[in-house]
Amino acid sequence: MLLAAPIAVADIRPLERFLADLQTLQADFEQRVLTPAGYSQSVTGVFYLRRPGQFRWDYAGDKGQQIVADGRRVWLLDPELEQVSHQAQSAALRGTPAQLLATGQSVDVHFDFAGSYSDDEADWLELVPKEPDSQVELIVIGLKNGELKALIMQDKFDQTTEFRFTQVQRNPALAERFFRFQAPSGFDVWDY
Repeated sequence: MLLAAPIAVADIRPLERFLADLQTLQADFEQRVLTPAGYSQSVTGVFYLRRPGQFRWDYAGDKGQQIVADGRRVWLLDPELEQVSHQAQSAALRGTPAQLLATGQSVDVHFDFAGSYSDDEADWLELVPKEPDSQVELIVIGLKNGELKALIMQDKFDQTTEFRFTQVQRNPALAERFFRFQAPSGFDVWDY
C-alpha cells in the first residue's frame, strides 16, 4: 500500500481540514504489524483522543494492553507481564502519528509533506517526521469524506504498523479524568 501508484491529490489541505476543529475522537481500531519477514500480527481495540496532548488506546482481549497519554507522560500497561512503563510524552511521541493527532499544532511543525494520492479506499497523505531521532520514517494517513480511516507508519527497522478505524465519532464528550493513569497494585513500574 505504501508504494501505490499515485493519483495526485496535490496538497495537505484535507488533513488540515480534518484537524482544524478536532477536539476529541473515539474510534474502534484494528492494528496490524508487518515485519520485513512477512510476519503479521493483528489486534483490535478502542482509541480515544482529547486534544491537546491526551489519548488512550485500550487493546481488547485477556492480554489487552493499555496506552495512556495524560499530557505529560505516556503510560504503557502490560497485564501479562504485570508491568507498567512510562516516559516523558515529548520523547515518546517524537515523529509519531500520535504526535500529529494529539498536539493540536500545525502539521508542518513536526512533519514534512511528502506527497499524496487517491484510490477507491481513501485520500492518502504521506508525511515524513522532521525529528532526526524519530523511529518512524514515513506516516501515511487515509481520509475518506473528511474522516480518519487509516494510519500507516513505517519505522527505521522496515516494520509497518497499520491502523484501520471504524465507528469513528468526532468530538464526543470525553472527560479529562478518562486520561489519568493509575498503576494497578502489585505491578512493577518502570520509568524510561
